[in-house]
Amino acid sequence: MLFNNIAFANEATIKINNQLFTVELAVTPAERSRGLMNRKLLASYSGMLFIYHEPKIVSFWMKQTLIPLDLLFFDKDGQLTEVHHNIQPCVVTNCKTYTNKIPAQFALELTAGTATKLNIQIGNRFTIVEPK
Repeated sequence: MLFNNIAFANEATIKINNQLFTVELAVTPAERSRGLMNRKLLASYSGMLFIYHEPKIVSFWMKQTLIPLDLLFFDKDGQLTEVHHNIQPCVVTNCKTYTNKIPAQFALELTAGTATKLNIQIGNRFTIVEPK
């Protein structure tokens, strides 16, 4: 398990392709449901990491999410399996959903364009940077 030592933290630092990201952790159903709703800004190299108890198929939508995002799905070992680029905010009632095809244990939302800018690709892994 990638998160043994920070089970009760609400933030972590992860690394993908030698780039550090400060991420909020969405662990509970309420945190995962709320996600990044109503945020007007997401700082560079920050995001939200959604953590599930086991790999599963999940769906995301952009209702009440005000900023464009990249959505990345990772398996139980932290390996990237799918990416949805530049998902736009939804201002209508029936928002499109974004669902992984391969069971994922982690999903990561980053500012739109980040995955392309940093050449994050399928097969890349994320790791937890342990606090010093």
